[in-house]
Amino acid sequence: MKKIVLTLSLLAIAAAAQAQSSVTLYGRIDNGIQYESGLPQGHKISAESGDWGCSWFGMQGAEDIGGGSQIIFQLEGQLNTQNGQSAGSLFGRHATVGVTNANYGTFKLGNLGAGEISQDSWAIDPQLLQRYAVATLVHGRNWVTIANGFEYTTPTIAGLVIKGQYDLSNNTNWNTSATPTGQGRGDAIEAVYDIGGLELRGIYDELRSSTGKFDDVYAHSRSAIAGGTYTLGPVKLYAGYQHLNAPDATNETVGVTNGLPGGVTAPTSVNHEWLGAAWQANAATLLTGAVYHANANNGNGNATMYTLAGTYNLSKRTFLYSEFAYLHNSSTSNIDLGNDSYGPNTNTSSSQAGLSNPDYGHSMTGVFAGIMTSF
Repeated sequence: MKKIVLTLSLLAIAAAAQAQSSVTLYGRIDNGIQYESGLPQGHKISAESGDWGCSWFGMQGAEDIGGGSQIIFQLEGQLNTQNGQSAGSLFGRHATVGVTNANYGTFKLGNLGAGEISQDSWAIDPQLLQRYAVATLVHGRNWVTIANGFEYTTPTIAGLVIKGQYDLSNNTNWNTSATPTGQGRGDAIEAVYDIGGLELRGIYDELRSSTGKFDDVYAHSRSAIAGGTYTLGPVKLYAGYQHLNAPDATNETVGVTNGLPGGVTAPTSVNHEWLGAAWQANAATLLTGAVYHANANNGNGNATMYTLAGTYNLSKRTFLYSEFAYLHNSSTSNIDLGNDSYGPNTNTSSSQAGLSNPDYGHSMTGVFAGIMTSF
């Protein structure tokens, strides 16, 4: 009888331990076909991984430590599922450990990676940060990642949540990196106010270069974003504004010494705004449309992008997607559909043949379609 009681006790302890901790493996795969025209070398048809969203693989877990608190962790890396290679470092998207409590909020530290606050702009983007979306006209500025970070998120209080991040340069000079290609100091704050059908979001972030300066408006700059969404039955309306500022930017700091149109120099500020709507046509079908416009100073002109997209759910885990975009550049603008870096068109150089910046004043058209599945 004692042996039976002991066995049952051990089973109960094991079951309780299992309930108090968990580890989850997860991921998603996005593969599709893409067509783009307006490139200096003509048009291009390509097989792509990640047009709707990045493919990734990761694991996350939680362990109860009492008092309503849990120790949490997340490891996540990005994949190119067209060739099977890692897109970046092994856990470049996330490598964090932290603690969470429903009453006190959540604290994380480590490689915040793709959790950098500017990427939360997807929530006020009609196209949800796809290839043709809120990052396109700002050369991928909203795609930035960050390392050496700390993050705190408050619990929800009367519909309000505030998140803050701080990212160290890991150098004796507080603002600069120890290596020329390293990360300078970064910081960011976000406020989200959600009262049902209306959600308002404000984001401010700073990312310095390895020399500790704001010397590239599309990479090392201050970014302020404000916007919101409003849901009316099956329709969700979007509006947003972004201002970028890099007072230290020069042609040299952005890597441009010639090739710009006459009178044009590296931009130090950009104004970016967008409007759009999403319509849940039925349980499986979502249709979205949006217009984005960006204007850069110092003679760099402006660009406008018009987009239409849709998704169709095959199941809870899998959907088909497609998006069309038309991007119009003014006479001194050469923004492309691929989030490439700022600079003159150098596609005629064999060493730069992979870049996709159009000629100044030229338009681009793109369309892609594919399938996304998650597990």
